[in-house]
Amino acid sequence: MEFSYRHRRQITIWLVVLFIILLADRWWNDMLLTQMQPYFFYTRMDVITWMFMYTGIHQWLLNNPTACILFDAIFALLPLGYLLLFLFKPQWSFGFAWWWVFFNFVYVQCFTLYPTNSIEGHIAWLLLPFLFTCSSLKTFYFVLHFMRYFFCWFLVSAGLWKLCQHGAFNPDEMSAIIYMQHKEYLVTSPHAWFSNFYYWLIKNSWYGYAMYVASVIIELTFLIGFFTRRFDRVLLALYILFFIMDVFVMRIKYWELVPFIVTMYYSKYKIPTYSKGSQASI
Repeated sequence: MEFSYRHRRQITIWLVVLFIILLADRWWNDMLLTQMQPYFFYTRMDVITWMFMYTGIHQWLLNNPTACILFDAIFALLPLGYLLLFLFKPQWSFGFAWWWVFFNFVYVQCFTLYPTNSIEGHIAWLLLPFLFTCSSLKTFYFVLHFMRYFFCWFLVSAGLWKLCQHGAFNPDEMSAIIYMQHKEYLVTSPHAWFSNFYYWLIKNSWYGYAMYVASVIIELTFLIGFFTRRFDRVLLALYILFFIMDVFVMRIKYWELVPFIVTMYYSKYKIPTYSKGSQASI
């Protein structure tokens, strides 16, 4: 089956809904700029961050609650605004999407300069809005598949990193990670059942090591995605399993990466033979 405007419409709605849900989760967990009330920042070791910091926007937000409220409001309203334009005034939506891309870059840069979360966890906010700048159906299709390849590389690179750092060859690696990752929880809640589970994994390091190796294998399995789309549903199931175990065992909640599953789900469709059509068909 060919990729069609109907699929584009479905992807747009799904992604915007997911972004809104992620915003609600961020609000619920007091992770908006206004709720965090940032007072200091740290410098990441990359050139783009350095260039951005020369603008001074991140410093302007420090101790400026009104500006933080403004940034949070714009960040929250952009997905909804785009969806309304896409549904009712699609000819205006492509230009609006570029503003969405630009503001997301500024917001995510500021948000991750404060001690909150890594920029890697916000990569969906940075990249996926580029999909909505495409006026051509074929361009949308190819950009969607670029996002799919990026998602595969994102996971494969994590597996390769574990190999290069020799963590995959160290039976005590998982025990050390648990000590480092959950030391505060183990101290504050030593008798909780979760703490007992961690103590068990630490004492029985080979079980933890088996889980670590399994995670490396799952990440490296996404190499298949560079050669064929035939197994994308299997890869998607493996990612969901990996994600659940990451939340349960490591307490790492990369909810912000969930929108990338849309790129895997819709990858089975063939290249559209037509690119342009009436805007009403969107």
